[in-house]
Amino acid sequence: MCALLMVTLLLVHMPAVSSEGSSLLSVTVLNDNIPALPGSTVVVPFSITNLGNETINNVTVYVTGPAQGFQYSVKVIRTPIEPGKSVNDTISLNVLNVPPGKYNLTLVARAGNFYSTAKFVVSVGVLSDYSLSVEVGGRYIYGNDVVITLKAISKSNGVLLGSLGYEIVREGVILKSYENSTYLNPGEVWEKVIVLKKPDVGNYTVVLWANFGGKYKRVVKTFEVYQRKLQYEVYFRDGAIYVRVFNSTGGVPDIAVSIDNVTFKTDVDGEVSYLVNEPGVYRVTLNLDGRIVTTFVDVKKLIVSPRVLNGSIVVRVMDSTGVPVPNVTVVASGPLGTDYSVTNSSGIAVVNLNKTGYGSIVIKAESDRYLPGEAVVTVSKPPFPTTSSSGQTQAPPSTSSPLNTTTQFPPRTSEATPSGSTHVGLILILAGLLLAGTSYLAFAVPIVHEETLDRYYFLKVRAPRLRPLKNYRVERAVNAVEVRATKGNAKLENGKLVWELDLEPGEEAYLQAVLG
Repeated sequence: MCALLMVTLLLVHMPAVSSEGSSLLSVTVLNDNIPALPGSTVVVPFSITNLGNETINNVTVYVTGPAQGFQYSVKVIRTPIEPGKSVNDTISLNVLNVPPGKYNLTLVARAGNFYSTAKFVVSVGVLSDYSLSVEVGGRYIYGNDVVITLKAISKSNGVLLGSLGYEIVREGVILKSYENSTYLNPGEVWEKVIVLKKPDVGNYTVVLWANFGGKYKRVVKTFEVYQRKLQYEVYFRDGAIYVRVFNSTGGVPDIAVSIDNVTFKTDVDGEVSYLVNEPGVYRVTLNLDGRIVTTFVDVKKLIVSPRVLNGSIVVRVMDSTGVPVPNVTVVASGPLGTDYSVTNSSGIAVVNLNKTGYGSIVIKAESDRYLPGEAVVTVSKPPFPTTSSSGQTQAPPSTSSPLNTTTQFPPRTSEATPSGSTHVGLILILAGLLLAGTSYLAFAVPIVHEETLDRYYFLKVRAPRLRPLKNYRVERAVNAVEVRATKGNAKLENGKLVWELDLEPGEEAYLQAVLG
């Protein structure tokens, strides 16, 4: 096509030739009045005669005429033409969408510097033609708008007069209709855009018809509005509300879901997740192909109630309604380390103070079914046993100690033997060495504790008391599927756990990972 257009432009700009031509070459059009219609191809028959006494080779034949409305071509006659002989052939040209009328064209035959011309006429008649189209999809999910585009395009080289109309029918019931007398200019496009706002489920038919210039045409298109058989599930787990929409083929994307007045669209797996950090009843609304469904998710938080009893911490875990919660992981972190336990059927767990040490102990309760709970309890270290004047060792009285209660040491005895003084001195020396070592760890070096319990991995970092931790990074080769931390940025990458955080002097942070 590009080559043909270049030839057309070349021919348009060819120089005009004299009608007298050359005495050595003669061209004659065998049909000098050719009828045609817009869009047709005209074949022009001609004859070339050699009037000279030498053979002519490679005669170029082309047509010139109006610059607009015709598409010309070029032809080369390679058959040698001997003196006094003639060659008959044809050349074609395309008639574009030009108005009716008679058009004068010229056929030119050229061989080197010799040429000859012949006049002929192309009589273009009246063409009454047009096309109709209906643009609409085949299937639409209920709850969406349907856009229908109707078009009538004139292919005539004159004005088309007639009538035009359309109908939109749903299962035998006419929803919209139109009919009117109109006209189309050459090349004009009539267009109508119809929007059906969330049409009902059913089968629809669109009919566009027209009658221009005595030609009746009709185009019919059908489409369907349907609802899918969608199912859903809504639940709370691991600190987030999850929504999944699915059908027989799997997850369904692009379903509108509203949680706590925040609107989402389901992803490629048909899922939506919404993080929550406060207990309460959350409203979840789904638009299932126009079927609106509302459900509620009751998110509860664990309440931790610790009590110091007989050298241990008894922890009771309840939900926000006061109901004991069994099978909850309880993590207790103290100065010496961390102890892990699981609540029994009564929601009770016991913390071993020999593992945590005495002082401020952070107790956390975690479950994938609840928001986590936390409490801090301060436990005073019991006094060392003392020796009475009778030489028998006396233990401090056993008692239940409420929270933040400090047990007092008994008064010193006034009778101290030299042997007792020696033991006391030795104890003081050992205590000093121990205090110096622990003071260095507590004041200068960060403390890291880690434990694994069932499918949970726990990690605690405490900053030194004398300096902050800046850009502190912990890496562990842990096969985990989920990780959470109280501070900093914890992530899983390349089969390992990476935790980056900043802590103020003496500050603690905790991490929990769910093992794969």
